[in-house]
Amino acid sequence: MTRDQFLQAIGSNNIRSDAFDLDGQGDERYVLADRDGRWDVYYSERGLEARAHHFSTESAALEYLLETLHADPSTKL
Repeated sequence: MTRDQFLQAIGSNNIRSDAFDLDGQGDERYVLADRDGRWDVYYSERGLEARAHHFSTESAALEYLLETLHADPSTKL
């Protein structure tokens, strides 16, 4: 999955744009972070990383992030 495909899926699934960050920053949201070739997806809460998952490709991380956002009712518009 590419970032463009991810963003298209976000729009069609009515997920709030402030529910996630693709640049490794943010608080009180899901974050995708590139860490020297390893892709991490986690929920950032009060500066802490909760429920972190690690992936070897950005594509796999984006797919997981989309599934997570879709399953969390608090991310919907």
